[in-house]
Amino acid sequence: MRTQLDCLLVFPYVLNDDPTQKRARSPFPPLGLMYVASSLRNAGYKVRILDCTFMSDISEAVRAIRETDARYIGIHSMITLTGKAVALAKAAKSCGKTVIYGGPDPSTAPQKYLKRGFGDYVVIGEGERAAVELLRALDRGEMPLDIRGLAFLDGNGSVITTSVRELERDLDSMPMPARDLIDNEQYKNIWREDHGYALTSVMTTRGCPYGCFFCSEKLVFGRRYTVRSAVNVVTELEEIIRDYGYDRVWFADDIFPLRKDRTIQICEGILNRRLRFSWSCLARADLVDEESLAAMKEAGCEIIFYGVESGSQRMLDAMNRMMTIEQIITGVSAAKKVGLRVHAFMMVGFPGENYESLKQTIDFLKGLNPDEFSFTVAYPLPGTELLHMVEPIDERLEWRDPAENRLLFKSNVPEWSLRFAVWKAKYEFYLHRRVQRGQGLFLIPLILFRKPTDVLLQLIIPKKAMEPKLSKCAVMSQVMAKLPR
Repeated sequence: MRTQLDCLLVFPYVLNDDPTQKRARSPFPPLGLMYVASSLRNAGYKVRILDCTFMSDISEAVRAIRETDARYIGIHSMITLTGKAVALAKAAKSCGKTVIYGGPDPSTAPQKYLKRGFGDYVVIGEGERAAVELLRALDRGEMPLDIRGLAFLDGNGSVITTSVRELERDLDSMPMPARDLIDNEQYKNIWREDHGYALTSVMTTRGCPYGCFFCSEKLVFGRRYTVRSAVNVVTELEEIIRDYGYDRVWFADDIFPLRKDRTIQICEGILNRRLRFSWSCLARADLVDEESLAAMKEAGCEIIFYGVESGSQRMLDAMNRMMTIEQIITGVSAAKKVGLRVHAFMMVGFPGENYESLKQTIDFLKGLNPDEFSFTVAYPLPGTELLHMVEPIDERLEWRDPAENRLLFKSNVPEWSLRFAVWKAKYEFYLHRRVQRGQGLFLIPLILFRKPTDVLLQLIIPKKAMEPKLSKCAVMSQVMAKLPR
């Protein structure tokens, strides 16, 4: 029986270093690492998760890595965690450990992690089976050339990428995430102290069949929609609520209610097992109807998050959203009708943005009247079509913190003017809402605010949209259009 730790899986996110989350205090556990940990443990490996979320700073993790007897250090990374991930890998290599990267950013840019000199392997895409196969090969002293979904350096410093791993099709066969390897009490306490409830995340599907140009999801889980059965999902929910003591769940799927029949089955399962908790999810406004939304409400759903992005149909089309303004209005109205709260995700600065589109977005947001909304600046993630449409300001393409909202590509719309547009949208929205609720006292402040800020917006935002470079998808569409039929 093994006594030595085989693998230490590291989540390098530090809440204390995230200015936004230091205020919001709403952290999520490392769900991806918990899935990998379960798979490794089922294969006979002794595994621990080093969750840096509640550490004072990353130096605590550096000490833990230097002190561990684990032979393998697996590090999860995303584009906002690159610096910390590399620093931890450097500490691990200085102790003679084998470093394995995984996560969305290493999957899209493995060379970035390998060529910095502190990584041995990158697992590309889904990591559960690949991690088990890799550790077995390394234990046997073999070069893992036959293991799909890997990248590593050869003796000359060149990156070797093995063949693409097939996407997991039977999600019910995957072990449940190893929630016992994280500090659930700490997560629950911080949520209860600041929000009055204890929330955790659950993933019931993988992938998205849509192709929004700003999304990198297809490079991790693919352009497909693979689901867990309703029974499997409800079994995990029962464990979370009754065994771990959470009372709220965030479904972390890209599109939770894509299949109406399955959505209703999950809702019925929650009711049949008498699970009392509230939940929220992300959805497309064009894929829901009153029946499914009413079932979700009855089963405990409180708020639904829609990717609205823009109030300009021209901009929605530029993003390849495959959605109309009218469909967004219908989806939001249906959710409100059954009693669900609505959060609208908005995006500014996508190539083609101009004064007209920003003004349309502000006016549309006021008319849509979501319960909550948030803005982000268009972000050219590696592997996205957006990255091929723009000229990056620098090659790092990294925000300094997860909510920085820094413009990372050259645009005729300056970053500061986008920030002004977002500021205007927020204040105008809330003044408008007060007036709509019958608080006539706010009508004059609304008029006094709206007119001068409209003039200023016209002065600082170009009227003519800058044409983006053709994305790979757009180039292919033009080529296909010229072929004989």
